[in-house]
Amino acid sequence: MDSAFAAIDNVRKALLSSFLVFYGFYVFVLLVLFFFTMGPKALMNVFTLQHVVNAIIWILPAYVANGSPVVIGKFFLSKNIKRHPIDFNKRFFDGREIFGKNKTFEGFLGGLAAGCLASLILQYMGLHDLALGSLLALGALLGDLVGAFIKRRIGIKPGDPAWILDQVDFLIGSFILQFIFFGDLDMGLAFIAMVITPLIHILTNFAAYLLKLKNVPW
Repeated sequence: MDSAFAAIDNVRKALLSSFLVFYGFYVFVLLVLFFFTMGPKALMNVFTLQHVVNAIIWILPAYVANGSPVVIGKFFLSKNIKRHPIDFNKRFFDGREIFGKNKTFEGFLGGLAAGCLASLILQYMGLHDLALGSLLALGALLGDLVGAFIKRRIGIKPGDPAWILDQVDFLIGSFILQFIFFGDLDMGLAFIAMVITPLIHILTNFAAYLLKLKNVPW
């Protein structure tokens, strides 16, 4: 038992140290960009508790859509049910997988349904709009696919980490779809989401690993 806890602790330390290096540089770049585009006053005022809460509520359908495929695959799909990869197990021009076998129609549709359900619940509570939330959910899943595509192109295997890309690809997909279909994007809320999401993502994924929902802690 002690050796198991020691192994988990070693994984946690290695995971945290490598992630923090990338995350620190990432946040620095975000701060510089926000400072020069929105101004110092906006930067000082953006991180209030109310703004952070508003950002989490706004992007929550994307969070739900992005995280649901793991839960759906673990609890709602039998191991005997055949998964159907979105790329049909085809290869790209470089000979590598397009997305990878982990990206399935079952996960995509399940994630979208979960994101839409979260949007519906939030709308019922007066906290969100069903159309916007569903669009954010769809954008998150498409963004995740783009992230997987990029990872395959640079030789990162399915399941292996790509710090920051793994944490923000779904956010960027959500932002793009909202801007395309609604014509606006609150840069303050987007900035907060970009800063806090990598931390939330790494913590929830490590928790899922400890709960044996995932095979890897990232």
